[in-house]
Amino acid sequence: MRTAHNRDERGSSMIEFILVSSMFLVPLLVGIFTYGFAVLRSVEVVQFTRDVGHMYSRGVDFSTQANQNLLSGKLANGLNIVANSGNVTGGSTGYGVVVMSTFTKVAATCSCNNSGHIVVMRRIVVGNNTNYTTPYGAPGTITANGDVTNYSGDTTARADNFSNLMTLNDGDISYLTESYFKAPDLAVPGLYSGLASYQFAIF
Repeated sequence: MRTAHNRDERGSSMIEFILVSSMFLVPLLVGIFTYGFAVLRSVEVVQFTRDVGHMYSRGVDFSTQANQNLLSGKLANGLNIVANSGNVTGGSTGYGVVVMSTFTKVAATCSCNNSGHIVVMRRIVVGNNTNYTTPYGAPGTITANGDVTNYSGDTTARADNFSNLMTLNDGDISYLTESYFKAPDLAVPGLYSGLASYQFAIF
């Protein structure tokens, strides 16, 4: 025969179990959902980077305001990248940035400062340039449409470390698109600071 004392103990045990399990299960569920959304966001960044890189390598001019608006509005839908205000060096707002670069290897027979070096021929940055700076060259002079003036003679245009990604022969041209996105909206205070995703595509 059950006594009131036994029923009280059983009720107390259930309450204790619920309290203890919730301390474990709630963070676990929050972590699963957050990680799942982070993976989805990372896949979006991969697809975005490949799409932009493909368009850039096919000659789409992202130095124009109209194409920058297309990039930030349609291609990066939901990623919070802000188009520039008519420049090719980026801005300081938004959570994302995309860096598009064109490289070539100057012939070793060239009687110029950069003979035998890989150099940046063109560089266009769209989005928040404070989020990420590419390690592949830092040209000192870039025109309004992204062209690097005198890339064969300007030593600041050198990007020899690009050979870590791809080998270029004299005269070869390659297109690199890099993107970096932060996702503070996926942060869980005290548990997870949010996603930061870097992707690149070479054409």
